[in-house]
Amino acid sequence: MNSYLKKYFSVVRMTWIQALEYKANAIVGTFAIFSGLAIEFLIWKQVFQAQDLQEIRGFTFNGLMAYIFLCMIVGQLKSSWATSMEMIDSIRTGEMNKYLIRPISFFTYHFMMFIGHNSMFYIVYTTVLILFPILLPGWAFPTILHVIGFIAALLISIYLSYSIYFCMVCFAFWFGEVRALVIAYNVSNIILSGQVIPLRMFPESILNIISMTPLPYLIDLPVSIATNNLPIHLWGTKIGIAFLWCIIMSIFGKIIYYFGIRQYEGFGA
Repeated sequence: MNSYLKKYFSVVRMTWIQALEYKANAIVGTFAIFSGLAIEFLIWKQVFQAQDLQEIRGFTFNGLMAYIFLCMIVGQLKSSWATSMEMIDSIRTGEMNKYLIRPISFFTYHFMMFIGHNSMFYIVYTTVLILFPILLPGWAFPTILHVIGFIAALLISIYLSYSIYFCMVCFAFWFGEVRALVIAYNVSNIILSGQVIPLRMFPESILNIISMTPLPYLIDLPVSIATNNLPIHLWGTKIGIAFLWCIIMSIFGKIIYYFGIRQYEGFGA
């Protein structure tokens, strides 16, 4: 077990070194969060003022801004864009052979790379999250219990997000190039997981469909816990469903990977 952990921690350490070579990524990513929030602020401020509203679907203006801000942070923390592109290239070009002849898991190796690549964002955004309830008291994290619930839901959403990416990547065994599938998922995920518009603002018919997918547990669940928009008695049920989705997507990924390896020819195009 010790050698197993040491082996994959080395992967994380290697990606840390690579990430530190490009410190501007964290700076640009942070700027993107605040610039996006500024745009959302101006849009929703105009909506509230033009309609003379005090709240929309249970959101006050301050509450809505807190929700959107946290959604942007959570969305960034679970992004597996760079890692999935590398995995697709490994399958398409034949570089995946090295994972088949060495005692290294293709799934776990890239999951550690995913953690390592996002470490810079974890450091920056964790600092922001710590300062959030101090600078803006009452907007989020009203109690320590909400902090714990948020962290638990966030960890599950990070693993679930990676598992979904892994399933899509494995289709490259048959189609070679599946970047379009990943891009389409990213675009739909931004909209349908609550990152731009809170899920409770969607029509009931669409919300019923979204609730049958893992999308509500990627962003909306941890953010709803943090902003106290989800009653505490529902936390266990929601987190349990999210954990169940993790198991389902993990099994589904293993099945696709198993049959994909049988299809894999071991050379690039």
